[in-house]
Parts: sequence; structure tokens; C-alpha cells
Amino acid sequence: MYAHILRISSPLFIERFAIFTLLLISGMLHAQTSQKQGDWETLKLSYNRPTEIKNFGAALPIGNGRIGAKLYGMVANEVLNLNEASLWSGMPRSYNNPNALTAMLETRKALAEAEYKRADSLSRGMQGKNNQAYMPLGNLHLDFDNSSDYTNYSRELDLDRALVTVRYRSEGVNYTREFFASYPDQVIVMRIYSDKKGKVNFKSYLQTQMQGKTRIEGSTIIQNGRAPYHVNTYANPQEVLWDENKGIGYQSRLHIRSSGGRVATGPDSSLIIANADTAILIFSSVTSFNGFDKDPVTQGLDFKNIVKAYIDAAATKSYHALLENHLKDYRLLFRRLWVEINKEKPNPYALAYQYARYNLISCSRPGHSAPRNEQGIWNRDLFPKYASNYTLNENPNKYYAIAEPGNIGEVTQPLINFVGALAKSGTSTAKINYGFNGWVAHHNSDIWAMTTMAPGDPCWALWPVGGMWLCENVWDRYKFTADTSYLRNTAYPILKGAAQFALDLLVANKDGYLVTSPSTSPENHFFDETGRRVAVSQGTTMDMALIRTLFKHCIEASDVLETDAAFKTRLQHTLSKLLPYGIGSKGQLNEWEFDYSAKLKEWEPNHRHISHVIAVWPLGEINRTTPELLLAARKSLELRKTGGYHPDKAGMWSRLLDGDKAREALRLTYPAVYDAPFGGFSEMLMQSHTDAIDLLPALPKAWKKGKVAGLRARGNYEIAIEWENNKLKKANIRSYNGTTPQVTIAGKAVDLKSDKRVDFLIMR
Repeated sequence: MYAHILRISSPLFIERFAIFTLLLISGMLHAQTSQKQGDWETLKLSYNRPTEIKNFGAALPIGNGRIGAKLYGMVANEVLNLNEASLWSGMPRSYNNPNALTAMLETRKALAEAEYKRADSLSRGMQGKNNQAYMPLGNLHLDFDNSSDYTNYSRELDLDRALVTVRYRSEGVNYTREFFASYPDQVIVMRIYSDKKGKVNFKSYLQTQMQGKTRIEGSTIIQNGRAPYHVNTYANPQEVLWDENKGIGYQSRLHIRSSGGRVATGPDSSLIIANADTAILIFSSVTSFNGFDKDPVTQGLDFKNIVKAYIDAAATKSYHALLENHLKDYRLLFRRLWVEINKEKPNPYALAYQYARYNLISCSRPGHSAPRNEQGIWNRDLFPKYASNYTLNENPNKYYAIAEPGNIGEVTQPLINFVGALAKSGTSTAKINYGFNGWVAHHNSDIWAMTTMAPGDPCWALWPVGGMWLCENVWDRYKFTADTSYLRNTAYPILKGAAQFALDLLVANKDGYLVTSPSTSPENHFFDETGRRVAVSQGTTMDMALIRTLFKHCIEASDVLETDAAFKTRLQHTLSKLLPYGIGSKGQLNEWEFDYSAKLKEWEPNHRHISHVIAVWPLGEINRTTPELLLAARKSLELRKTGGYHPDKAGMWSRLLDGDKAREALRLTYPAVYDAPFGGFSEMLMQSHTDAIDLLPALPKAWKKGKVAGLRARGNYEIAIEWENNKLKKANIRSYNGTTPQVTIAGKAVDLKSDKRVDFLIMR
């Protein structure tokens, strides 16, 4: 079904779609492809009124990982905010700062003398420039002339079909509009029809905030445009720079056909559909982006021919053929996991979890150029909040946390590719800005794989362990698939480079322990001995947890691959010298190298971040085997009270084995600009971050009865669980790697040979 794509003479596109083919061939997906039984038709978000145009967050999203749209469901004047994942401002560039090394060494010296305020000030000399911004592609406008005094209105997102439907009645006619984004055909498809012939009348046109020109060819609107070569969303006033010879170019095409009536050219490059029975609209867009290190003008993709091929191929197919292709592809992913709770159809938490899976599938698919950004794939602003960038101190990790256990693990491929780009870019940053080996990434990044420190408050800007946290996603892909080829060729080189940088980031503190320097705990502060608010220190708990985890992953990879024995020995030796976790005077897990005292005081007890507790989730460094630290981590989360929701409070409470608090932390306010993460949901039902598969470890009391089929566990296992009266009724564990796991139920070991509740099967 990808033949028309592969005929295009574009090495990058061939490479992108070859990735998916190779995954299939390698067997990474064979454990995940079975569709589960369930009441799939109940998974719908339904509304009885349109969304106001000002409420972008509540508009319904569709996407195929590369192109996306948000729909408001307005009757007279519908607007689709359109996006393409690789349409960013900017150009390939290096923001490395030759003076950063001197500033870093001076900052280290100040920290060694506990001069925290001076270190804060000196660290600003390490800063570079701001990241670029994710751009809005444009808007598709549909202006209808038969929509006055409408009744019987409904607007619906069907999660099982990945399809938005708008229905209403006007002047005695029932109208229906359907919208979906197809991955196999690489187009957005729209169908507009009524129950009476000749009643479909509307005007369609494209608008953009980019520098664009629009023309009509037959029944196709064609828009050529270019993104700005520089945008600074953080400046005051905000900056945007344009040049017809710089920046990412694109072409969008909207093809329209009708049954009955006619399609005619209207004013201002619009198409008029008059007296039709049905209208089919097919949209696609492609940019010239060809990689983080390629000039999009001189080395860009042949985007005009690529998008023309997409539209030409889709235009030959019927609506039902396009819909069938879409459903077959999408359901292969989405229907791998079914969950129900208390016989509610659907339970609101189960629905929110399935929406989170839908959302990630919609904005991150194999073969595409960019992972999920700050807002998913959806943005309508020239200056989006936070530049709609990649905020590496929490967002990629918490949003992609649902992927592996939620049985859609291959949607992490764009993120893994992006980490590979950061590893390349970050190698020069490590050398120039730090004088270190390996590679580094900081707090902010963009499609150009920015790895330098951005300007701003050091509490977030000075964070040289961003790459180390991303390594967790790279490692999980191996742990869930047990694919040693992937480990050897992709994961281990990335992890090793991050570990090399980590080794150079460590210094001995006054007690002889190795600690990171400089260091922060995003995005928090403390008061120094003179009462001044500061952020820069050394050896924060988050840093130390990330380095411990990274080193252990590299050691395990060395054993599996039987390689790098000397490097493994060095990591083992260094592990024994790392600053241990500390428990403070309130019984809490220390966030910093020190406990707060009469001299060094806590700045904001309810701070929104609780970065040090990532040692519990998602890292699993602190777990059942370390009960004292687990209790201390719980105390830290309790002390945060209303704060601590970044990166994911529900995930942390699940790992702390408190299902009721995890359930309370799950947010049901979706859709939104920043959709609530649901990584903690699967952790309530099954955990596999230790050496065992733990069934129902954090089941909330309110979830008395339920079942889940299709959860994935580390080691290439697929899990089905059914429970009644808050206790396990039966479970099914399938091993796709030929190994037999340890299994526990709420922490108690299970004998797979004798326990009749658990059915275990090795798949051959």
C-alpha cells in the first residue's frame, strides 16, 4: 500500500517508510498485531454544540503522525486548523558558545565553595540562543450557505475509527460532515453530504500565516509557501524574519470532487461547490525539511512532486476505499488494547486512557520526520506558547510513557530518531561548550536538534542531563521488544555517548562522593544562607537518579551484546562512588545534595515539579526492593500537596502502590492544548520495571471489577487481566521471546505451574 510513496525519488522518504517495513520484517510487531474484543463503538467523545473559534484546546484533533487538523464543528463557517509536523521556523545552525567552557569551569569552582548565588550568575555565561518554533500550516475554510436556524446538532470524535463527524438539520435537510487523516494514503479526507439531492453548497479556500501564494488548477487548490527563517517567541516584542531564499518551503493541495452539482472556481483562489449530493475533499501537504543538518532550500525534499503524488493517488480512490485503508491501518494499532472498568461503557478513566492512545497515534507514527511536540501536532499560532517546542525536562517522557505498555510502542520511532539526531548535534556541544566526551542535550530543543543551553533562568535553562532522560525512552524500546539488533545498532551507541558525557559531568564533593556539577532540579529553587533565591547547585537527586539508571542500562547492554568490557568496568566502578539518595529531616527524599536546614531553606513547598521523584517513576530506581527510599519518596509527594504534577503524579503514585491517589491524580480535562498524560494508568494495572511482572499493583478501590487485554510488559510479554471485588480473577501472559517471567500479584510471588488464576503461554 506504500508503493506510490516509494516510487518518489526521495531518499529520506524511502528511508522513513523503510523503517516501518524493517520493523515488520524483524518481528518487533508480531506480538502486538492481534485486535482485541471489546465494545469499541462506545469510545466516543460527543458534544451537542460547536466549539467557539477562540477555544482551540477544545477543538477535536485528527492526525496521521505527519499532517493534522483541529475541527470546531461550526455550522455556517467551519475552520480546520492545519499542520504538518516538519513545518518549523529556522535553518540548520550551531548555537554552540565558545565561551561556555570557561563559564562552566568558573561555575564549578563557585559550587565547590558553596557560593550558590555566584554560581547562578556565572552559569549564565554558558547560555546560547533560543530554539525555533513550530509553525501553523494554515486554515481550511468551509463557508456554507444553507445552515441557518439549525437543529439536531451533534459533534463527535469516534476514537475507534479516528473520525470526526458533525451532523445537523437545517431547512428540512439533514447534513453530515466526516473527517479523518489517513496514514497509508497520507491525506486528510472529508466527506460532506445530505439526505436530499442537490443540497450541498459551500465555498472552500486555504489561508496561511506563512508567506504563501495560492492558485487553482482544475478542481485543486494549490498553495506554495515558506516558513520564516527565524522566530523568537520569547523576545519582547516577538521576532519573525522572512526571506524567500531561506527557511522550510511547503506545498499544500486541496482536491475536491462532487457527485451531482458542480465544482467551479470562485474569487480569491476558492472553489465553489454548488447543488451537489456529496462532496469529497482530499488534502495533503509536504515540506522541504530533509533532516536537521540539511539546508531545506538547497538540500530539501522534492516536496511539490511528493504532495502531488499523494493527491493524485488518493483522488483515484473512492471515499469508501480511502476510509477502508484508514481503518485497517489505524485499528491495527488502536485495537491492540481493550480496557473496561465496572461495566461502564465507557468508564471515564478508560475512555481518557484510550483517548491518550489515540492522541499519540495521531501525532507520532513511524517514517515521519518529527516526534510529538509540546502541543502534539496541532498549532494555529505564529508565536505558540513555549514555541510548541520540545521541552526535555518532562514532556517527551510523560507523553510517550503510554506507548510501550499501551501496545503502540512503534509510535516512539520518531522520538528515537530525534534522539539520534540530538546525539549527533550534542557531540559538538559537549566538546565545545563543556570540553567533555559523549553528547549532551539541555532543556529546550527543536526540529533542528538544538542541544545548547537556552537563555533564561538557570533553574530550567541549565540542565545538561536532558539527553540522559531521553535515553530512557530509547532503552525501553529494547526492554519491551527484547530486540538485540535494535540494541546493538541504535540504542547502545546513543546510551554510551550519553554515559560518556555523564562521566565527565561528575566531580568529587567535599565528602568524596561523585556528583554532577553544575546541576539543577527543574524548575525549582532554594534559598541560600543569606536568604537569596538560587537554583544552581551540584548533585541534585534527579541528576543522580538519571546517571545511575543510565549506567545500569549500559552495563546490561554490554553484557547482552558482549561488548565494551572495559567501559562496563569503568561504569561499575563509578556507580559505587555516586552520591547516595538522602532522606531528610521530614522523612522526605532529598531533592538536593543537602537537606533543607536553618541555613538552606525550601523556596516553594508546593512547587509544580517534583523532579527528584522520577527515581520512582518513570525510572524505577526506587521500588519495592528499597522500602525506606520508597517511603521517603511518598513523603516527598505528600509534602508537595497541590503541586508535584510534573512530570506525572499519577505515574508516581502508581509506583508508590497507592491506587486511590493515582486515580485522583488522573486528569479528565481533555481534549486540550496540552492533553493530560495518562502514563500512570497502565501502571495501576500492571508494572514490569523490576525483575517481575506485577499484576494489579495499585488498583483503586473504586475499580471493583474490570478487565484489560493487550498490555505490554518488558521482556516482550503481552498481558490480559480480569478482576472482581478488587482481586485478580484470571490473567493470561504470552511470551513472544521464549522466556518465562517472574510474576507477582500485588507484590506476592506466583507459581505459574500451580496457580490456576494465571495462564502462561510461550508463543512459537
